[in-house]
Amino acid sequence: MPSTLSPGAAILAATVARRFYIDGSTKSEIADEMGLSRFKVARLLEQSVREGIVKFEIATPNSFDAELSEELRKRFGLRRVIVIDVPEEERTAAGIRQAVGRGAAAVLSELVTETDVLGIGWGRTLSAMSQELTELPRSLVVQMGGMVGSVAENSLELVRKISEVGGGQAYPLFVPLVVQDALTKKSLSTQPGVAAAMKLFESITVAAVAVGSWDPPDSQMMASLPLHEREALVGKGVAAEVLATLIKHDGTVLPDLQDRSMATGIEVLRTIPELVLIAGGESKAEAVHAVINAGLGTTLVTDNSLAELLRTM
Repeated sequence: MPSTLSPGAAILAATVARRFYIDGSTKSEIADEMGLSRFKVARLLEQSVREGIVKFEIATPNSFDAELSEELRKRFGLRRVIVIDVPEEERTAAGIRQAVGRGAAAVLSELVTETDVLGIGWGRTLSAMSQELTELPRSLVVQMGGMVGSVAENSLELVRKISEVGGGQAYPLFVPLVVQDALTKKSLSTQPGVAAAMKLFESITVAAVAVGSWDPPDSQMMASLPLHEREALVGKGVAAEVLATLIKHDGTVLPDLQDRSMATGIEVLRTIPELVLIAGGESKAEAVHAVINAGLGTTLVTDNSLAELLRTM
């Protein structure tokens, strides 16, 4: 569009814009140095943008799909969605976990402050996140569920690693995730260390949790249960799990493990101000959709293969 400014006015607008945007001078400094009013400087800056003298370019990281992220954020009503664009040649299970973990580490570094209580789940992608996490404010770090999976990927080890990054105090849970019965849970919950961690559940302000898929099966917790119990739960329509909270495809929460699980329950999960869901890979698309249908999560960090499936659901 042709400029409506005279050549002299255009030169003046360009000069003011350069001083402000490139040299970093304030409007007051420019006004004093050029003998203009601050109002005139502000108007020239507005004109420089409107007339195309100044053009802004927002450079997003190559690994971040901003358009798809915003589409999914609006569709599902989340506070933020981070879709990591994983190149096809790196789209192995390990490659996706590393890329999503890197994205989750960046999100956590921005979200957590010294006044927060940080809750940590478990899983292979969270393990990748802990490896990528290089800075974190000094905050309390709480294990949100008992141990499951390999030693390197269980929440006990993740809490230790993450608390060391920021130097905050760690509150581990030296218990299994799912115990034999409600009486065992009650007994374990009275142990001093366990009680101290569980007492903080309702104080968690930021949490990072993985999404486990039951249909198709891609869950460390599912694999830890006896075969007959897994089959019974799958028969009831379990599609996903977050910290031993079982969820059907339509978002219905099943209470089957609540009285036996050493973890935050659905009531606590729904009240956490910043609940970051972390999952990658096509196999977890249905599970993530189910968890969102259950009303869980303020933030989703995922990869483009899962995100593309989500947009069709």
